Order: sequence, then structure tokens, then C-alpha cells
Amino acid sequence: MQDTSIKSADRVLDVLELLCRRGNSATHSEIAFSLDIPKSSLTNLLRNLTNRGYLKKDLSDMTYALGPAFFSLADKGKQVKSILKIANTQVLWLTEKTREAAAFYLFKSDHVERVIGKEANYPLSYRMTPGVKFPLYSAAAGKAVLRALTEEEQKTYFKKMKIKAITKNTAATEQEILKRLRTSSDSDQIVISNGESSVGVIALAIAILDEDKHPIGAISVVVPEARFNKSLDQQCRMSLKNAASKIQHELVL
Repeated sequence: MQDTSIKSADRVLDVLELLCRRGNSATHSEIAFSLDIPKSSLTNLLRNLTNRGYLKKDLSDMTYALGPAFFSLADKGKQVKSILKIANTQVLWLTEKTREAAAFYLFKSDHVERVIGKEANYPLSYRMTPGVKFPLYSAAAGKAVLRALTEEEQKTYFKKMKIKAITKNTAATEQEILKRLRTSSDSDQIVISNGESSVGVIALAIAILDEDKHPIGAISVVVPEARFNKSLDQQCRMSLKNAASKIQHELVL
């Protein structure tokens, strides 16, 4: 027998697909007949989808149509595809400008994932393999995202996240993590990680924000500690701010 939760998920998708096929309009009876769903079960399903904004009900003819939350979800999917193309150009530019490895990370719930990476042309360089995930509290990209969250979102994150030291330099408490975020990024929005995620590696990052000022991800430059100096630090910071500004500008065009 099919699991009840799976059956409910299938019905949700069936309703959304049906409305797409039918020109985005159908009554309760038409949906029940087309999908062979008991009317009592369908009533609760449609109510939930309407309350969450995935459907809207026209009281004049008692029909259902796709709602704003559905289209918002579709737009966000398009935005992810768009940002990867935009970010790729800036990651390549960052590597060329700083001569160091660079990457773009997407924000995913309680972590960031490297989706674009470009390695530096040095024997000593950090591998920028895509698909690698980092907790928000250690890697520079994750810390940049964490810093950009609202205070309430930060509290929620720390409540559900079990913090553990990855290296001897990792901040292992909420208080220490927040203290480092404040001291490392107040002046120019740049967050730095000094061996907190990988020993012997210094990374600088800046969050990429959507039009509502919520973090989508972060762009970062990664440098072996042996090659890091004040001049390179300044170059990385200036280049990161430039790259982030270009990405955010293109996203809202």
C-alpha cells in the first residue's frame, strides 16, 4: 500500500499539473473528477494549498487557479539558473584579478554548497571542487551568509545547529562565532576565515543578496596561508566587493 504522505504529495503535484494543463482554472468538482480524488479529501488539500498561497480561489465562479506562491517558487528556480551564469563570470574575473582560487556558494538551509570553483595557477593552491558543503559557522562563505541573516534567523540557526570544532581555529560556541563575525566584517561586509574550515587556508567572502536583502549565497577567494599578506588581503577585499556589486546589479536588471 502506498504511504499516505507520498500519496498526499502526489495529489498536490497532480492538482498543480492539472491546473497548468487546463488553462489555470478548474472547479472543485472538475478537479475531483479529473484526478479521481474523494471530494472530502480534496477539500482539505485545496484549503491547505490556498492558505499557503499556492492556489487562489475565485469566489465569483468558485474556481481555483495557481497562486502567487507557486509563481514565486518558479521565479526563484529561474533565479538560481540565472545567478549561476552571472556568478561564473565573476568567479573567473576574481581568479584573474587576485591570481588566487575563487568560488561561488549557494545558501542551502544550514550550510553553503560550492557550485562554481576556479583554481589558481600555482603548485600550492586550494582545490575548488564543486558540490562540497560547509556549515555556516566555519567557512568564510558560510559566515558571510550567517552574518547577512536577520537576528531572528541567526537565533533559529543556532538553536538547531550542533556546533563542533573542525580545526583548532574553529569558533565552537555561538558567542564566539558572533563575536568574530562582528569584528571581521563591520567595515566592508567582508568575512574572513583563518584556518577555521581547513588548516593552512585563509578565505575571504562576501554575501550575495537578493532584492529583499536576503542572502542567496556568497562569493569567496581562498589563499594558502603561506602566500597571504597585507597587500593581497586588500586586493582580495576590493575585488570581492566589486564582484558582489556586479552580481547583485545584474540580478535585479
